[in-house]
Amino acid sequence: MTARLAFWSVAALPLTPPANTYGQVGVLGGDLANSPTKRPLLQLVGAAEVVGGRLRLTPSMAQLAGAAWFSEKRYLAGGFEAVFRFQITEPGGLGPGADGFAFVLQNEGPFALAGRGSAGGFALGDGVRNPKSPGIPRSVAVFFDTFRNPDGFDPSDNYVAICSNGDVPKMRWPPRRLGTGRKLGARMKDGQVHEARIVYEPPVMSVYLDSGAAGAVPALSAPVDLGSVLDKDGRAYVGFTASTGFGFENHDILDWQFDGGLPSVHSDIGVVQSRITYLPENCLEGRNLCTPREGLVQERDGGVYHIILPAHREWGISIPNPESRAVTIANARGGVCLKLKNMEPCGGPGGFGAELNAGERAALLAPERNAGELIVKTLEGRTFFSVNGPKGKAFASGQGYFEFDVTWK
Repeated sequence: MTARLAFWSVAALPLTPPANTYGQVGVLGGDLANSPTKRPLLQLVGAAEVVGGRLRLTPSMAQLAGAAWFSEKRYLAGGFEAVFRFQITEPGGLGPGADGFAFVLQNEGPFALAGRGSAGGFALGDGVRNPKSPGIPRSVAVFFDTFRNPDGFDPSDNYVAICSNGDVPKMRWPPRRLGTGRKLGARMKDGQVHEARIVYEPPVMSVYLDSGAAGAVPALSAPVDLGSVLDKDGRAYVGFTASTGFGFENHDILDWQFDGGLPSVHSDIGVVQSRITYLPENCLEGRNLCTPREGLVQERDGGVYHIILPAHREWGISIPNPESRAVTIANARGGVCLKLKNMEPCGGPGGFGAELNAGERAALLAPERNAGELIVKTLEGRTFFSVNGPKGKAFASGQGYFEFDVTWK
């Protein structure tokens, strides 16, 4: 479903806790009337307000945080594309100008908001990284950071990072970074209008800034597992947060187009339509994609096996096959990422189609097949399954998993 949003000022109404303001956002084409008696398409929280036809997440004032969320969850498991124009103006204080804004996915609800300053409105802390001020749990944020903190974690005062928060006890500052871009060519707080495009094609999230035509090189791409963010139906709240600290600036969203995938065409990673699913605690630490410690085999009626195959275990799953019968794989889904020399491609059970030189291809378990493909072999009365990755120690760095059914031909 595609939503194109334009913003205009309306009367603010009080909300029962914990939000501060109640905004109305219209969908172009008149899908939602400009009436405070109807539920708003966007919920405004904290310092956020609609000013002069734009969504202002924070004004250029010190020590503020604001957020805006779709008031209803969106389907995200099958991928999505978000395109929006933003403008950062009136930088002042430290920096000058701070701290930036974030595009955030979360399941806490349409009133979620975290701390000021370096917390960006989504991460742990309240300007001074106070651990008693938690971030938004189980969230993923694309942070457009405009202030370089002096502790060395930030590459510049003009970069994009994809960040992740776990449950409250596991939060840290800075938040876990699934990917960090280099200093951008365009200056985000130069007062000009910039366009951002965020594309999630499971399991890869790509961020483009002022990219123009399709085919442009993203400012940042990283594997991202939304399994801990989405509910059982593959949905989550989508919106923006922003913050100021001792530095400040206007963080304005001028318009926003969001195109979410439909359940009929989804390609899941962490949310799978089967009898087996993985919770975050079942996944290896330090991986951007949920990577089960061990695989699982479930035998069902009629001689069908349901298998979950982790990407880091070479030929890590097998089933008995004393007659060496041929097998059929059905309902394969999921995503993996592998480390192959100078790249880390990601993709689904059909493989990546990565261009490999002769040496890289020879290092694969099955050199004649695609890197990252689900492959099978039968040996000594058992049929084994694996991701087609590099043989040896490099295989252990794989991330993600495939899920599929096996029957006999």
